[in-house]
Amino acid sequence: MISKQVNSVSATPTFEIQANLDGITHTFPCRSDQTVLAAAEAAGVPLPSSCCSGVCTTCAALITEGTVLQADAMGVKLELQQQGYALLCVSLPQSDLHLKAGQEDALYEAQFGQYQK
Repeated sequence: MISKQVNSVSATPTFEIQANLDGITHTFPCRSDQTVLAAAEAAGVPLPSSCCSGVCTTCAALITEGTVLQADAMGVKLELQQQGYALLCVSLPQSDLHLKAGQEDALYEAQFGQYQK
């Protein structure tokens, strides 16, 4: 288990991320000063992404366990962040995480669906 290991060089906590994408669970480490998307890419885990600046929602995920800091997630309303939606390109882990990746369509529907009916 990677949970709460401390990198001896930088004393930065490292957390374990379990990302489910299309029924496959990928597990990889992520430092608290590293975005979840950057950690996934470093571990060779192919998560959806595009703008990498918190705007487009391609990297949207639903956090089912744990917490992230995503101050730059302009593409997600605060109330949806509180429901667990996160943009992985700007999300810094604050704990071990379980997440469901590939949630761009679900986030879009939650954010804008009422305007399309």
